[in-house]
Amino acid sequence: MPLKQKGLRRLPELVVIAQKWFMKQTIPRRIVIGVVLSLTMALLLHVVFAGNACAVKVNGEVIAIAANKTTAKKVLAELVDDKTCEAGSTVSYVEKISYKGIKVKNEAEDILGFEELKAQMDGALTFRMQGAVILVNGEEKVLLKDRQEAETLLGWLKSVYPIEPADQLEFKEDVEIADTLADISKTMNFEAAKKMVLLGTNKIVQYTVKDGDNLWDISRAVNIDLDQIVFTNPGMDPENLSIDQVLYLSREAPLITVVATREVTIDEKIPYPVNVKYDDGLLLGEKLIVSAGVPGERTVTYRITRENGLETVREVLDQVVKSEPRTEEVIKGAITMVASRGGSLRLAWPCNGGVVSSFGMRWGRMHEGIDLDASYGSSVVAVAGGTVIDAGWAGGYGMKVDISHGGGLVTRYAHLSKIYADVGDSVDRGETIGLIGSTGNSTGPHLHLETIVGGVPRDPLDYLP
Repeated sequence: MPLKQKGLRRLPELVVIAQKWFMKQTIPRRIVIGVVLSLTMALLLHVVFAGNACAVKVNGEVIAIAANKTTAKKVLAELVDDKTCEAGSTVSYVEKISYKGIKVKNEAEDILGFEELKAQMDGALTFRMQGAVILVNGEEKVLLKDRQEAETLLGWLKSVYPIEPADQLEFKEDVEIADTLADISKTMNFEAAKKMVLLGTNKIVQYTVKDGDNLWDISRAVNIDLDQIVFTNPGMDPENLSIDQVLYLSREAPLITVVATREVTIDEKIPYPVNVKYDDGLLLGEKLIVSAGVPGERTVTYRITRENGLETVREVLDQVVKSEPRTEEVIKGAITMVASRGGSLRLAWPCNGGVVSSFGMRWGRMHEGIDLDASYGSSVVAVAGGTVIDAGWAGGYGMKVDISHGGGLVTRYAHLSKIYADVGDSVDRGETIGLIGSTGNSTGPHLHLETIVGGVPRDPLDYLP
């Protein structure tokens, strides 16, 4: 009989002998022996079946292989600490994490190092914190780390624009703060949030003012409305930009509109009406005052509303008329002619001052008007009666006014510091339309005057006395 078979036949006998021996032992010794045998079997099973690595699972899906479960948990704890420090508040992750021992063939290639494992877990997990969101008309717009920071932001916004002592401040939109569990990747820092409420977007575009820049040219270059640039840069002086000044640009409207309302009582003049009669014996633009008008006086209470620093509504709440205005009786000329030197119609001089630069070629290009020397802030008057067809900023001209006098004659007044006429206004010969300035491409205070006949620039001196 083979030895192997003989040994197998004797196995039951050995088991019986072991059982008898075990039963003869005291109960305490039996417990000890049982524990030793159990631990020995567990160790043998672990050696035979256990893995040499740990699979890290996020929501049941393996996202990385770690050396062991202890290392994986240490990486996760450090990642949570980093996110908490970054956010300034305690964070937690949303997903479910589990670990499973596995066998890998190539430990050097398959098992990730500490930093690699950290990066892998960072990309797979969503971290959240208890934060606060600013809602504008019910929509979540600005996410901050806490309610106090949100309240500070809204308080700061109310202080950005000019405020009068009696102003009542509120927001035009429905603005509220709500607590929320926020994704930290969408949470803004305070400076970014300030730009967001001012520009209406978190995409901040900056423009640095260069030598020769003016707000009108910048507005056209970036294709953003001039008023919009003023809105998003509170405190800026549109007429006095400085080199290296930084402007924040956005095509969006400010996210939140600050409305300031106040009531004010003032004494003011009541404009007098003008009764005009036309006489063919006078030239267009000439007038004869038969009886001068007298303005009235009244005490009026207004409710003034400003949005983001600009007045939008002036409502009369109450008024007491102290004196009624008296109508002015005027006779105006009705004859329209295009003048030339030697003709019958002469234009008036628009300001006091001599010619400092003539019509014609200058510095290698055509100078399509004349420059008249004048002191800053002195009056500019219409050279003849007509209708204002353009008034405002116009690139290198700066602040300018164009007046059509009929018969194909248009006069242009440029580099003004102030404009006192609007498009569509009828102006008389000698009526003030603005003030001398140095806006646009200008080396100093002066008036640039053009006479345009039939669309062609002509020498203004041919039309002046």
